[in-house]
Amino acid sequence: MLFVLSGSLRVYLSSEEGREITLYRIHAGETCIMGASCVLKSITFDIFIDAVEDTQVIQVPSGAINTTMNQNVYIECYAYKMAAERFSDIMWAMQQILFMSFDKRLAIFLLDESSSSHSDEIRMTHEQIAKLMGSAREVVTRMLKYFSSEGYVELSRGTVRLTDKTALKKLL
Repeated sequence: MLFVLSGSLRVYLSSEEGREITLYRIHAGETCIMGASCVLKSITFDIFIDAVEDTQVIQVPSGAINTTMNQNVYIECYAYKMAAERFSDIMWAMQQILFMSFDKRLAIFLLDESSSSHSDEIRMTHEQIAKLMGSAREVVTRMLKYFSSEGYVELSRGTVRLTDKTALKKLL
């Protein structure tokens, strides 16, 4: 189990061909329980966790979590509650990937990033955005150029600045 003190983590699946799908992200003050397969015995797939930025975490060994859960029903309930919340995040990600057009997905991503950073400037490369969205850089670049031509964003090296949030929200 990981407790994120600062920074953020990306939890994702990776195919044999190297394609990645971000399941969810974990920010400061949040917990990652999906990596603790001893806690949730029905987890039978490998997940990967990368730091998106400089991150400080506290790692609690799975044996300690398992022992604590067996001795304290409140800890066990907390672990299952966190797992249910993460499962909900995963289902949202799958719904977006499977059923939502890319322009809507990108608009949601940009608005969410802006909201979480409390800034209209998103300091990420097209490659970083693509990785977080489970897409190809070329697709992200093409859609960002379209958003720029429509006046929704301004693009500069390593930065996307939201200039018309109202228009982005209309895409949703």
